[in-house]
Amino acid sequence: MAVHDPLVLAHWRSIFADHRRSGLSITAFCRSWKIVKSSFHRWRNTLEQLDRPVAESERKPAFVPLRVVPETVAAPVVEVVLPSGIQLRVPLGADASRVASLARALGALPC
Repeated sequence: MAVHDPLVLAHWRSIFADHRRSGLSITAFCRSWKIVKSSFHRWRNTLEQLDRPVAESERKPAFVPLRVVPETVAAPVVEVVLPSGIQLRVPLGADASRVASLARALGALPC
């Protein structure tokens, strides 16, 4: 799905709130606000899709590149390069759930 400007989304949300309060049909509302009716429907569908909760089964797994980097002094570590470019180096035996929590906190994985 395309990324939309938050200001444009807020503008259309405001328009739909005004429409609900107006009590007018879509045709009458669009005519009075000089909005192209197809744009009204397209943005309504776009916002419905953006606002629809994503079921767990529909989520795509988030994978990040992973490599083991030998350390000269300490125990072996795993280096995780997040999509943002942040590099995490964690001990090879680190608790996976804690590493995932750290990655979520850094914005790499969905919460």
